[in-house]
Amino acid sequence: MIRSLRFLSPLLVLLATTAVSSAQDQPLPATHRPALLRIGLGSCLNGSGDYSVTKLHAEYAPQFGRHLRLGSRLALISGSDPYDFGEGYVVAQSYRALNVEQEIYWVPFGTNKAVEFSVGAGAFGGYGSQKAIRHGGFRHIDYNGNFLPEPVFEYAPLHERGFHVGYIASLNLDVALNPERTWRVGSRVSLQNDTHADILPGFQFQISRAW
Repeated sequence: MIRSLRFLSPLLVLLATTAVSSAQDQPLPATHRPALLRIGLGSCLNGSGDYSVTKLHAEYAPQFGRHLRLGSRLALISGSDPYDFGEGYVVAQSYRALNVEQEIYWVPFGTNKAVEFSVGAGAFGGYGSQKAIRHGGFRHIDYNGNFLPEPVFEYAPLHERGFHVGYIASLNLDVALNPERTWRVGSRVSLQNDTHADILPGFQFQISRAW
């Protein structure tokens, strides 16, 4: 859990500026464009937090009214981390997935502000492949209860492949880079879970272009 909390700290620092920046917010120029095209890159924890994987996503996020956005994303997740049992026994682990993700963002302070904060929730589906370990280790006793002269290494592999669905929730913060607010940079903390592999708290940096 402590390891997961480190993903939250960059967003919390940015959140501290939201109230001040919103108070200083000026009306948006008439040339503004309400939809955002986003590219995000970062990491999240695979399984029960066993190892980090990379997540890359592209998103189209139009606004609906003053306090809602719809986020439609294509996300690629990939990563690997061999598990070392010691004594030279190493077992490969990997997770790869291609997801289509859909979220609805609530923007409590309003869309198209100089600083735009939003809370998202939704669902996703995709195709994934995971290689992992069900259990493993060194056995010192045989099946008759007798001590072995030397430990025997055994492990049960886990191979999963196929379609999956799940839920997703997120906190997002974007800051305008120019007076026209056509370019933004920001961050995203997300939590998602699917039917084949848990993706626990993750963090991505985002760059957005108003369209």
